Amino acid sequence: MAKEKLTYENDIAFDVVLEDDEVPDYDILVAGFPGTGLIGGIASEQLINTLDLKQVASVHCDKFPPTAVIFDGIPRRPVRFFAGEKFLLVKSDMIIPPNLTANLAETIIDFALDCNVEEVIIFDGIPKSENAEKSVELEGERKVWGVLSSHKAKEGAEELNIDIISRGAVSGISSSLLLDANEKEVKAIGMLVEGNPNMPDPRASAILLQRFSEYRGIDIETEMLLESAEQLEEQYAQMVDQANKAQDDMERKSAHPPLYG
Repeated sequence: MAKEKLTYENDIAFDVVLEDDEVPDYDILVAGFPGTGLIGGIASEQLINTLDLKQVASVHCDKFPPTAVIFDGIPRRPVRFFAGEKFLLVKSDMIIPPNLTANLAETIIDFALDCNVEEVIIFDGIPKSENAEKSVELEGERKVWGVLSSHKAKEGAEELNIDIISRGAVSGISSSLLLDANEKEVKAIGMLVEGNPNMPDPRASAILLQRFSEYRGIDIETEMLLESAEQLEEQYAQMVDQANKAQDDMERKSAHPPLYG
């Protein structure tokens, strides 16, 4: 393995270690990290599995929580770069600690620039509004919002058919990626789909992938995500129903305590 670069910021060291001697050039980087509903993580995993993306590099940092992801019995670093015919992708299998997001984002954007990336697409989610329907939603009922690194990314957002957030806040690694892209004048678009913050939401991930598929002209399999979404939603509904029944039963018992005499 070859060490691509070493970044020191605030006494935190990041190594990007290549699987081979070099990574081909790409015009676009996709970033998917676990956040609301694990939406970004699920979407990136689906891209890896269905488009047969190969790992090309991993990010090492001694400040990361001690975590190894196991594939076929072999440990892997949790933050990794993958590549295929169409694009470069970065994903994480752990939540990035807040004190490391800015430095990791800088490392990712710098590596993307080394690969001649011109555009970054970030998959993430935002919690559904409280008045959103609790029933299973169709794709058209899920809102996808956009956050831009700069005004020059607006054209891409229009092609993605997403509405730009005029005022608000974004947190976590997604915000750090957008900020660093802004400072380095890299076109970046954060795609934020409304999702369930209380459970994994593959339905929301499928919506992001369908938009990205149309944007890049790539055939991406999302049917299995919709099927797993239906199973999760059914399981969740059963859990809620059981919890409600248990709560009702407890309230009845407390209202009518047993008599002793």
